[in-house]
Amino acid sequence: MTARWAGPVIVGFAVSIGTGLGACSAPAAEPSLVSASLQPKLRLVTVDAPQDSAMDAAFTGTLSVDANGCVYAHPGGIESDVYTLVWPQGYSTQGDGKAFEVVDADKHPVVRSGSEVELGGGHVNAPRDNWTEKDCIKGSLWLVAPPDFSQVSQPPGG
Repeated sequence: MTARWAGPVIVGFAVSIGTGLGACSAPAAEPSLVSASLQPKLRLVTVDAPQDSAMDAAFTGTLSVDANGCVYAHPGGIESDVYTLVWPQGYSTQGDGKAFEVVDADKHPVVRSGSEVELGGGHVNAPRDNWTEKDCIKGSLWLVAPPDFSQVSQPPGG
C-alpha cells in the first residue's frame, strides 16, 4: 500500500532544501570588483641600478599586457613582433591591463597604453644581472634610454 501524500511531501522537501541552500550561499559580488581583483599587477622589466650610458636609436610601437601582467611592446603595431622594454631604474606602471601608463621615478607619466610610443635606447642581446622582473622577458630586448641620456652618455667636459 502506497501513501497518497508521499509525492507532494518529497517535492515540498526538495523545494525547501533548495531554497535553504540558496539563502546560505554567499551574496554575488559586483562584476567590476571581481574582475579587478583577478587582474594581475602590471610589471615592467627595469634596470635596478643607475645607467651610466645609453644608446640613442629610436623605437616606435604600441604597448600591451599579457595574462601575467607583463608589459610588452609591438613595433609599428605588428602584434606578432614582441619586444620586452627594459625601463630605467625607478620606472613603474599605474592602471590596469586595459588602460595604464608607465611613470618615471617621480611618478610623471612617460607613455600611455592605447597610443603609439617613441622611445630612445637600443637592442640588447641578453638579460643583465641587474634587471628586475626577468620572468617577464620574451621576444627581443630594448633597453630604454633614460630621458637625460644625452647628458649621461657624453664624457665630462664634452
